[in-house]
Amino acid sequence: MSKQIWEMSLKEAATRPEFYQFMTVGLKDLLFDAYKKAPTTYGSLVTLATSLKDKEGYVSLGNVALPDQVLEGEPFPEKSNPKQDLVEITNLKFGEIIAITRELIDDEQTGRIKQMPSDLGNAHAKKEDKSVYSVIVANATCYDAQALFSLNHPGYTGGAAIASNDNLYTAVTLSANALAVAISMVALWTGHTTEDILDVTAKSLLVPKRLRYAAHVLTRSEFLPLAYAAGVYGPAAAGGTMGKNPVLEEGLDIISSARLDTSTSGTALTDWYLWTDFPGLIFQWRDKLELLAEGGAGYPNFERDIYRWKSRARWGVKPTNWRCGMLVS
Repeated sequence: MSKQIWEMSLKEAATRPEFYQFMTVGLKDLLFDAYKKAPTTYGSLVTLATSLKDKEGYVSLGNVALPDQVLEGEPFPEKSNPKQDLVEITNLKFGEIIAITRELIDDEQTGRIKQMPSDLGNAHAKKEDKSVYSVIVANATCYDAQALFSLNHPGYTGGAAIASNDNLYTAVTLSANALAVAISMVALWTGHTTEDILDVTAKSLLVPKRLRYAAHVLTRSEFLPLAYAAGVYGPAAAGGTMGKNPVLEEGLDIISSARLDTSTSGTALTDWYLWTDFPGLIFQWRDKLELLAEGGAGYPNFERDIYRWKSRARWGVKPTNWRCGMLVS
């Protein structure tokens, strides 16, 4: 078929109601394809949850404790869930409208129709990614009235500080020694009391892009300098002695994001994180991403020659427990 005949066929098709349905299906495919392929990393940091209402409440670990001994004839102790330890996540709405004129459809040669939903799909994915990293970098106050990353978290809100509940390690850079110390700190975390050993395990090393190479060296190299200190690779030992890398045995994954490089925090360029297997950063879906068409081919497009599609999603993200990660600064 010649180009002239093909263009006439396309223009004729664009006047039919079926073309509107075709465009809707095509735009959806482009939107969701771009959404799925967007270069985001937040999915490795959150625990996904679903919601059926505007808000959901999550009980933090603060109410969990080992059972007490009950003597013969004594009543069983009753332990209530502290209201302060209930974390609420509100589902917020996100979306945008794509408007395409009849002239754009008729004169399309630039690829704009294809690019618009692709850009929108990318934008939705990046909004989710940005929101998750904003929570991490902000280090806002969490349920126990302390910063998300801080020292001596209590077992429950209002409880006594527990010295081993530290998820903040400062005055070090990314090195074998710092990793070893941070991993051991995670292993000491407790629950309601110091008796509640949780066996939390570090699973990922979260770094800005500029530390990605250093992270790979530390976690993938078979040998490293034996001495411990504040260098990216640790300082050279006397005579350049090398030893087997202990970090390899931990099997840490590496997650890197430019959102940590572009953070407004001046220290974020050298900050890095250990992420654990404990579910503490919740990404809650109320309504997953959808593309909705406005009316039909004759409403209100007949008057304005404009076709519109609306993207829509509802979700919320919030930390429900500080044990999801550790900040090393």
